[in-house]
Amino acid sequence: MRYGLLLNFLLIYLAGCGSGSGGNAIPQIAGPNGPAGIQSPGGIWFGRDSANESVVLYIAETGMLRATLHPQGSIIPSFGGGSVSVTSNNVVAGSFEVEGDRLPFTGQPNEDLGCAISGDVSQRQFLTVDVTCSDSGGVVYEEALQLMYDPNVYERDSSLDELAGEYTLEFQPDTNSLSIAVDGTLFGMFDNRAQCAVEGTATVIDTEYTFIEVTWTMSGCTNQIGNYEGTQMSGFALANPAPTGRPGSYYFLLTGQSPDGLYSISVLYEPV
Repeated sequence: MRYGLLLNFLLIYLAGCGSGSGGNAIPQIAGPNGPAGIQSPGGIWFGRDSANESVVLYIAETGMLRATLHPQGSIIPSFGGGSVSVTSNNVVAGSFEVEGDRLPFTGQPNEDLGCAISGDVSQRQFLTVDVTCSDSGGVVYEEALQLMYDPNVYERDSSLDELAGEYTLEFQPDTNSLSIAVDGTLFGMFDNRAQCAVEGTATVIDTEYTFIEVTWTMSGCTNQIGNYEGTQMSGFALANPAPTGRPGSYYFLLTGQSPDGLYSISVLYEPV
């Protein structure tokens, strides 16, 4: 399901910082310390498409990608996950999957979209890419995007020591909890349509950048609207990207394949 309300804080923040079918396989790419001339795609990249809708790509130094965009004209953004790689100095290419819009009243998904991305990256400066998303009927979203780099959030240090703690969500705090140990082990309850226990791990990708890789599995689900049992989620946690967030908060953007299709979580965890 799409939990984009808290994402609005992040999008508003990023907009003021400057002008202007994927699987879970994460390719290794050459970054700043790799072969001479190879550009790193790592960063939080933001901009707007031809409909003036916001686009944000979150790309780790490993090439792991999570995305928010509006491929079907919805006011609430769609979320996606996949990966990119960089070859031939600054050429970037990859693929990701985006969840389909939810049908009114039932909340059931339309067909998910497969997206291809290709273009050029100038490390820590700008990302110029073509994004094409299609369903079984053909292309539904085709954009040439010029995205700017946000150093203010991405270039914060990350560590499991700082992440470790007890968290909850502002909505339904009594039934949402997340405990993270100093070794990255995590467990808790997630109750926002999906009423499930979660268990997994958090792993620092690069201590010089804010992204922390998070994976968890959902179990013991009691919700009757969707099928989430056994869904494996993965994505990023990043330190308090919203100016209105409480100190010590972390924004989680996770995606995974549920029996109902691509499933996403976009929430701001606040310390207890």
